[in-house]
Amino acid sequence: MSRHRVRRFGAWASAAALGASLTTVLGGGIANAAVAENAGQAANRLDRVDWASVVEPALHCPKPGRNAAWYVVRARVAAVGDLTRDGRRETVVVSSCPSPTSSNPLIAFLYDGAAKPSAPHLLGKLGKNRYFKSMKVTVHGGLVHLRGKVVSDRAPNCCPDLIVSQTYKWKGTSLRMTAEKATRLS
Repeated sequence: MSRHRVRRFGAWASAAALGASLTTVLGGGIANAAVAENAGQAANRLDRVDWASVVEPALHCPKPGRNAAWYVVRARVAAVGDLTRDGRRETVVVSSCPSPTSSNPLIAFLYDGAAKPSAPHLLGKLGKNRYFKSMKVTVHGGLVHLRGKVVSDRAPNCCPDLIVSQTYKWKGTSLRMTAEKATRLS
């Protein structure tokens, strides 16, 4: 582990896996968790994974100075479901790079349900084409749905001006976005 701290939110992951709806602060942004498709069965698997440590390398965050106490990667399990249709449940984890002054966009990471809990395998990143300030994730019928407030290119980073919904589907070897809808906030 590097010089900065990485926190595990195992209790939050367990609550999410049991189907609770949560609101957590991740990197200054707010993210809502929703879990689908037999989440209770996945709770034991999720308790054994330190998702913040797993997600950190995939975030590609700029490294802070030596004494940057604010640099704490947070990650939460947002949804669990069989997306690859192999009978095993994949895990969607939401995180963002830490920042001392503002928030960074939230990104959803999909990890393979066939991988060992000691070595989760990243299948893809979702929502990375938008600046999500909040994100609700659901898994249903082999699809991942993201919905949240987004900052467009015309808005300041403080103030989301869109509600964006995205749908992803596993296409054999990768995730593909199959739908996206953006609506202006009034």
